[in-house]
Amino acid sequence: MLVKEFLDTLAVHPNAALLFEYDDGRFVAPGFHVTEIKNTTYETIDCGNSLHTWNEIIAQLWVPDDVEPGSTHMTAALFSKIWSVVADRIQLDPDAEIRIEYGDEESRTALYHVDSISEGASSLTISLVPQRTLCKPRAILVDLNPGAEELQDACCGPANETVLPLPSVRPKAAEPSGCC
Repeated sequence: MLVKEFLDTLAVHPNAALLFEYDDGRFVAPGFHVTEIKNTTYETIDCGNSLHTWNEIIAQLWVPDDVEPGSTHMTAALFSKIWSVVADRIQLDPDAEIRIEYGDEESRTALYHVDSISEGASSLTISLVPQRTLCKPRAILVDLNPGAEELQDACCGPANETVLPLPSVRPKAAEPSGCC
């Protein structure tokens, strides 16, 4: 989900309690804090020797050990206010993907995609799904050729001894150059 879509949804429901659901039905406990908002830029080269650059904004959640019994979930308005304070100090790309970082004593810290937001009577449930690895050249081939399952079979087979040379000059925009 894009940052602007996420924030627009929160703006429509300022008094809603934010319920972050992760790992198939587990929820971040009431009393959580937003401890950090990270502005990240990725520059990568995939197994097809294509350059990729993108931004993500990561909101880190934390539940302190000393949460008072009866604590409530953060409201959409408070989350938005924290975001605004950060956005006044660093540039946060509204067209970037938003990620949520969370871990506790039972689960390792992980980055999650925001899969969906559903409205309850007085809450917003933010469904988080773990990030998955993928072969970008394969995904691009399949996206460009829907229904071409044979492309999936032809791509990303066992590694061989051939390594594609990297260009000595960084291209402005790289086109997919094949597959792994």
